[in-house]
Amino acid sequence: MPQKIADFQIKDTFFIKGKWLILFWLCFTFVFSLYLSYPELKPTTYGAGFLVFLHLLILLLARKLLKIFKSINLILSMQVIISFVMGGLMINNPTSATAFLVGFLPIVIIEEITFIDNRKWLSIFSICYIVLLLFLEIIITDWGSVFFMLEAIIAIVFVSKYYYSLIYNNYQKKIELQQLNVELNDAYREVTTLTTREVKQKLARDLHDTLVQDLIGINLQLALIENHVQKNDLSGTAKSLKDTQKLTKEAIISSRKTITEYRKIKDEDIKLTLKGKVIEKVQLLQKRYGLATNVNIAADLELPSKLLIDVVRMINEALINVVRHAETEEAQVDAYLKGEKLVIKISNNGIPFPEKYQQRHDHYGLIGMRERAQSHNGDLKIWSTAEVGTIVLIEIPLGGKSNV
Repeated sequence: MPQKIADFQIKDTFFIKGKWLILFWLCFTFVFSLYLSYPELKPTTYGAGFLVFLHLLILLLARKLLKIFKSINLILSMQVIISFVMGGLMINNPTSATAFLVGFLPIVIIEEITFIDNRKWLSIFSICYIVLLLFLEIIITDWGSVFFMLEAIIAIVFVSKYYYSLIYNNYQKKIELQQLNVELNDAYREVTTLTTREVKQKLARDLHDTLVQDLIGINLQLALIENHVQKNDLSGTAKSLKDTQKLTKEAIISSRKTITEYRKIKDEDIKLTLKGKVIEKVQLLQKRYGLATNVNIAADLELPSKLLIDVVRMINEALINVVRHAETEEAQVDAYLKGEKLVIKISNNGIPFPEKYQQRHDHYGLIGMRERAQSHNGDLKIWSTAEVGTIVLIEIPLGGKSNV
């Protein structure tokens, strides 16, 4: 793709800027041929000058002509024909005619390199032009001068091809680099957008799994206080107020801890044991909501810090759902390695998890759990029936690029 864009821009630049250089060289070649024939100038020689204006029109209208005829070969053919007609008008002075036609050869080569093929030394137009030029030299002079003509042609072809190819290739590389730079900038903007989106999603998950859950706990305590007030149970109200105050302080501490984690640079290579972190969460949930959870995790099961945080928060969210929906006081958490996978299973024997909650797009807890699992190339599944209760199964391949 960059190659095609570069080729298009080179051709377009040639139409805009290159035509003036070609026109200058054409006029210079014609004036020089007139100088060689001075003072023996014929009327037909002056007449050839009017054909320079045809070259001018062709160069000025080249882009429009290309759109009309859809072929650069036709434009080149027109230029070659006009040049030989000009040479024919100057035939009374063979030196002038030959000088002009030889001087026009670099224009043919440059336009071939630009529009036809920049890899070949000579293409069909250049070869035909040289053959016609040599044939004309044989007709108007003699065989002896053909050798010198051939030397001049070889020198002009080499110089034109070599130096213009350098200019052409350098300009082509410049355009390709500019195009690649544009593509890299576009890719950078896209990565920035995706990164920003990922950060926002992570922030949303973390807020839900920390602050929102703490607020839910505070709301439950406030509902309990309201119940005590309605029953005029002052001692129960005082106890619930104290518990609510303690829960609020814990929420503040947890929020500050989350903010600190966002501000500091984490060492992603640090590995921590999973069981200890899960037990901390389980004990806190039992203290707040009375949910007794059995933890079956090997004491030496270690995970990278980023994966560990996500796993603990997924387990915590699953247990919060048990409190809110299962109407049971018991749950089970299992975590173990199965080959190259980490398997986490959270189960309870309470009432089934409502199907409508599994499908809802505004149930941010489940959305966050799935996103956390997927961020580590993992998967989350839920089975919920009246016979077995609810099982949340999370499988995460270890060693993935997102795990460390």
